[in-house]
Amino acid sequence: MQDAPNVVSEDGLRTLLAEGHSADVVCRVTPTRTGAQWSGVWTVHCVSPDGETRRLLVTARNNMAAREFKTINGLSSFLAGLGVSIVSIPMLEGKIASHNLYDEG
Repeated sequence: MQDAPNVVSEDGLRTLLAEGHSADVVCRVTPTRTGAQWSGVWTVHCVSPDGETRRLLVTARNNMAAREFKTINGLSSFLAGLGVSIVSIPMLEGKIASHNLYDEG
């Protein structure tokens, strides 16, 4: 994982967030509503404080495939588990919401 330059594992993301990096949530597929559930596709990118470095969150078990979140519940649970206290989820393809651990609110 350390040899792959533009990806990060979940553990690596936790470490980098604690060091001041942010987690950008990117909407890949505009979500649709089915009953009470919203389903779409979101990915998470770790962004350095200067904005120069972006790393895609990947799954270690799937040959470093992008980790995709298919529901708002799954995505918000993941972000909360990282320690994010204010969750913002983009609802249109191509939109991005940035998060970091030290947001006041």
